Amino acid sequence: MPSKAPVSLAARERLRDHQAAAVKAVGAHSAALTRLDAVMSRRAEVLAAQDSLVAAASAEVESAVVTAAHVMGIDVAATLLDLTKAEVRRVIKAAKVAAG
Repeated sequence: MPSKAPVSLAARERLRDHQAAAVKAVGAHSAALTRLDAVMSRRAEVLAAQDSLVAAASAEVESAVVTAAHVMGIDVAATLLDLTKAEVRRVIKAAKVAAG
């Protein structure tokens, strides 16, 4: 049952202060989430760009391995490139599959 006693002015002020602090805390949390979303979005863009660069560089290395194997043969290419014969063959096979 609600009390019939009036609420003091000090209690009302404490309640308003508490509500204002709660609104401020929720606002700070919302702003922090917005900043986090923006930072994560920029991070994803940077990672995607870097992943693209890594893929291009990797394709360039694989192309160089294929070229070396065609010029020198698998055995010599593997020795000179410090790869195993199986790695050279794998790269050649992957290049053939990619070429269709």
